[in-house]
Amino acid sequence: MNEPSQSPPIADLVLTGLANGLLWIIDADPVWSGYGMLKPCVVCRVKIADYEIQYDVVGPRGSVPVHVKCYRIWRGHSHKPTKDM
Repeated sequence: MNEPSQSPPIADLVLTGLANGLLWIIDADPVWSGYGMLKPCVVCRVKIADYEIQYDVVGPRGSVPVHVKCYRIWRGHSHKPTKDM
C-alpha cells in the first residue's frame, strides 16, 4: 500500500473514524472485491492502486472502498467488546 511515511497508524485512523461517525461497526462481509479503482480508501484516504485489492463495504452511506489491510483492522475493531457506560 502506498502510505505516506508520516501517516498515523491505521488502528488510530479506525478508532477516530468510529468515534466521529465516518466509520461504523461492520457486521457483514464486503460486497465486492477486486483490483483497485484509484478511489481513496475510506480509512486511510490513500488511493487504492489498480494493482492492489479493494474491498467495497456497505454501510449507512452506501458502498465505500477500502484497502484489505485497512478493512481487517476496521473489522477487528468492530468486534472488540465495548464497556457499558
